[in-house]
Amino acid sequence: MKMRQSITIALLTVICLLSNMRFVNAQRQTEPVVQSEPIENITITASRSHMAISQIPATVWVINNEQLSREIASGVDLKNMLGKLIPSLDFGNENRTNFSQNLRGRRALVMIDGISLNSTRQISRQLESIDPFNINRIEVLSGATSIYGAGAAGGIINIITKNANNTTNAQNAEALLSITSGLNNSDDLNRKLGIAGYVNDSSFSARLALGASNTRGAFDADGTPVFPDITQTDTQFNDTLDAQLNMDYRIHSQSQLSFMGQFYESEQDSDSAAYLGPNLIGLFGFPEFIEIRDGLQLDAQPRTQRHAFHLQYSHQKIFGQQFLAQFFYRKEAFRFYPFPFIFRVQGSPFPGNAFPVFGSSEQSTEVAGTKLVLVKSLDNGQLTYGVDIDNESFDAQQRIYDIVDAFGSGGLLFNPIQTLQRYPDIDSKHYAVFAQLNQQFNRHWSITGGFRYQHTEHDVGDFTGLLQQHLDQLGFYPASPDVITGGSNDYSEWLANLGAVYHLSADQQFWANFSQGFDLPDPARYYGQGRYNGLFGEGPTLLSRLNVSDNPLSGVKTDALELGWRRSAERYQLQLSAYYSLSDKTTSFDPANLSIQINDDERRIYGIEGQIDFDISDRIYTSLQAHFLSSHTKVADSWRDLAAEEASPDTATFRVGYRHNNLGLELQIQRIWDYQDENAHRLEGYQLAHLNGFYQLPLGQVSFGIQNLFDKQYQTLWSQRAQIIYGTLSTPELFNYAGQGTRFSLSYELTF
Repeated sequence: MKMRQSITIALLTVICLLSNMRFVNAQRQTEPVVQSEPIENITITASRSHMAISQIPATVWVINNEQLSREIASGVDLKNMLGKLIPSLDFGNENRTNFSQNLRGRRALVMIDGISLNSTRQISRQLESIDPFNINRIEVLSGATSIYGAGAAGGIINIITKNANNTTNAQNAEALLSITSGLNNSDDLNRKLGIAGYVNDSSFSARLALGASNTRGAFDADGTPVFPDITQTDTQFNDTLDAQLNMDYRIHSQSQLSFMGQFYESEQDSDSAAYLGPNLIGLFGFPEFIEIRDGLQLDAQPRTQRHAFHLQYSHQKIFGQQFLAQFFYRKEAFRFYPFPFIFRVQGSPFPGNAFPVFGSSEQSTEVAGTKLVLVKSLDNGQLTYGVDIDNESFDAQQRIYDIVDAFGSGGLLFNPIQTLQRYPDIDSKHYAVFAQLNQQFNRHWSITGGFRYQHTEHDVGDFTGLLQQHLDQLGFYPASPDVITGGSNDYSEWLANLGAVYHLSADQQFWANFSQGFDLPDPARYYGQGRYNGLFGEGPTLLSRLNVSDNPLSGVKTDALELGWRRSAERYQLQLSAYYSLSDKTTSFDPANLSIQINDDERRIYGIEGQIDFDISDRIYTSLQAHFLSSHTKVADSWRDLAAEEASPDTATFRVGYRHNNLGLELQIQRIWDYQDENAHRLEGYQLAHLNGFYQLPLGQVSFGIQNLFDKQYQTLWSQRAQIIYGTLSTPELFNYAGQGTRFSLSYELTF
């Protein structure tokens, strides 16, 4: 730790000297990279067609490529990058999951090039989907919206990929090389490489890119290895590959064909793991035996894998309208780490009839669909309308490992002996029609309004309880256990939105907006539930079950109101909004088996979101963003604090920076406040400082970053939430994941 502090002090000294030097050999003037995009910039996310931000009655953030490049060079991943740059998005976790990284306190819809990454099975790895090297910009719409389908109750994060059309014509290639380390030992080194080539002529353009990274161990502020996450898994000792191909072919002056194909894989390859003590004694009241040890033997380690492509055809004038057709396909598989489930079985040799089972799941989703959009120009306005159609298939397997090997090794040796069904197979179909009208009445007033109708069908397969499958294969039953039969059902949702913008001047607007969004409860964790006989429900006879046909899921609808103000002046830009959202239902976790429960209780969230960017001088700038909110659930006609494992705490980020010619420096301060619910579950806040900068060379650019500048010891939000969620299944010490200490990053970027 002393070594890291010495290096930090030395770097700060060098930075102070550099900031007082005048660099006369600058290749180009560097523009501000922290401020949000000016309000006249164009976005497509908010209305599904091109529209100036100044015309949108909603809070919109556009993260440009320079902002992204700066954060990438400082050594942060996509989740943490977005947590820094989007005021109402929770700070990111330091592992794979973006579970409970909410937008305005609710789940966000994540898209790549307008194609949803959300699925019926709610596995929170949408932000482990793309290497930031391949991102051009990110558009964010805060708050519930009816423009898109399920999952947009908190807003939309639309990731726009790089292609040859959004780069300069002279660009032929780009490359990035980056290293990050906390200087603890030889395992503390992360490496990143990005390389891309371009073709760009009058009718055809293409970009072929490869982003790759290798991460090693993570260490806290004391230099202690961070405990590996055995729930949602982390990315220690992990390799990531993101290969992308973007092509555009201009058929003629009015039409264009575009293609984007991606292969993404993030897979762990670790020799160390959580040691649970001799004979797993750490799970049975002796957590002091739990530690990190080498010697892991696990062939199928945690992994995220995606194959995706979309084909897009656009025409500027068909029957007097703009036409856009998208065809998309995505197949993804998520693999988890073996988790010690503690069942209870009468006659078990363990205390209290405990019956431990080590199992890891691999869950797969396949989606194909189409989107058709038409844009009709009107007098002082436009009408956007179309249809969305997609089919989705989900299945999941559970590997069960030899308990004798697991016991004898303390949870380091995993020999698979069974493959079971983890959840019922589910096929889902979604059909939707939508329309949005934007109308400018005069130079002051404009309105936007529309609707979305979505119809959903679920076909749920038969399923047998996981414990019953396991015991049956072990020969516990004289005959096969009863099956929980599946079935089919369907339901529909109507959503609407209406908003108005008042243009006080060319650079200042007020707006008011009402919009509806909805979430789909996870059918895989809702259906397939049954109660079996036996003292602890371990018998083969089914006593009761949830009938699929008689229990159709319905969307959790959210009504949202918003008032906002934005202004873009000569020396500052400001956007401020107040919102209130109310949903008609809530979902909760059953702590016994982590299944989903749907309650008729309402949920309300209201708050204030804003950001101001201010140029103190031509060289010095500041920025302040903040999100303050209050979250409640209505229980028995009384409003109660939302459970800590789901609630979003208050957050703020302050920046101060220096820019001049080819040098840029920026100090960031992130603050998260405490949160405590009425069950005394608590999220402890923390404050972190980061420093980053760049220096433009005659050829290329060198950047650096120092994360957790003052080596703060803290516990991540996910760690605190995991202890609440999983603490009833095993000892809480198993889910203690410290935040990382000071880390230094150095990168070199080259475009030619």
